[in-house]
Amino acid sequence: MDDTAQGFRIGAAFHPWGTLFESVAPGTVDAGYASTEIACPSAYGFATVHAGITAPRPDRPVMGLAYELAAAGPSAKEVFAQLVIRLGAPATIDREEENAGDENAVVLHAQWSRGDIAIALSLYGAVRPSDFGDAIGALYLNWGDIAAASAPFIGAWRAANEELARAAASAATVHTFSVAYPINPLLGPACLHHPEILETPPPIAARLGPTVFALWSDAAGTRWHLSTATDSIVLGGPGGSAIQVMEIAPAKGGGFAGIEVGPWSVRSAWHSRAIADAARELEKLPGLTVTRHDGYDV
Repeated sequence: MDDTAQGFRIGAAFHPWGTLFESVAPGTVDAGYASTEIACPSAYGFATVHAGITAPRPDRPVMGLAYELAAAGPSAKEVFAQLVIRLGAPATIDREEENAGDENAVVLHAQWSRGDIAIALSLYGAVRPSDFGDAIGALYLNWGDIAAASAPFIGAWRAANEELARAAASAATVHTFSVAYPINPLLGPACLHHPEILETPPPIAARLGPTVFALWSDAAGTRWHLSTATDSIVLGGPGGSAIQVMEIAPAKGGGFAGIEVGPWSVRSAWHSRAIADAARELEKLPGLTVTRHDGYDV
C-alpha cells in the first residue's frame, strides 16, 4: 500500500488523488453528494467484490473508497495480519466479538493514519452478501488533504464571492424575515461541497441575526440573492432558479414551514408568516420557479 499517498486503485487502474468522481464513474450521479459502487476484483493485494467511491459532488475529486473484501480471498484474521505487517499496529482498534454471526454488524474495526491518508478495516460478524458477491469486511481509504482537493476550484469560488461583495456594497432593496428557529451554517468547504453557496458580505450580514434571513437585490435591481448571516445564494444562477416552499402540517412531528434553494435553506414553525411573506416576494421575481409543497410531518 505504498502508493496510497499518491492515489487510489480500482482493480489494475491507478488514479491519482484529485481525480474527479465523474472521471472514475461517469454518468452514475447527476448532482449532489456522489456515491456509487463499481466492480473491483482486487485492491492492494486483496481479493475484493466491489469498491464504493464517494465525493462531495460528481464534478469534485474522489475523497473516499470502501473496498468490500471477498469471502473467497484470505480469511478475516489473515487480512488483519497482513495489514499490521504492512502498516504497523493500528492507531485504534475496537473489538465487538458479541457480534459474531451477525452479517449486519462488525466484530473488529481498526484504523491507521498516514499523513493525509486514513486507512481502516472493518470485519463483519458473518459473510455479507451483495449483488457483486459475498464479503467478509471492508477496507477503507480516505483522502484528507482538503486544501489540495479544493485548489482547482477555490479561485472561481473566491471570484464569485468578490462579485457578491460588490453587489452588496450598493444593495438597492433588502427584505428581512425572522424565523422561529436558529439558522445553522452549512458545513464543509463550500467550493468542494456546494460552490453555489457564497459567504454573506458584511453589509448584509450586519442586518441579520441567528434567526433572520434576507432577500436582497443589487443596485440595478436585476440580480437577487437570499442570505443568512453566513450563507448566500445568487438567485437565477446555477442551482439558484428552482425555489421550494414547504408548508408541512403537524402529525407525529410538530410541522414546519421552509424555503429551499439548492443547498440553501431556512425553516420556521408551521404557518410561519416570515416564510409566507418571503415566498410571496420570491414569486414576484422573474426567471425563478417557485414550487409549493404541503403534507404532514410524519
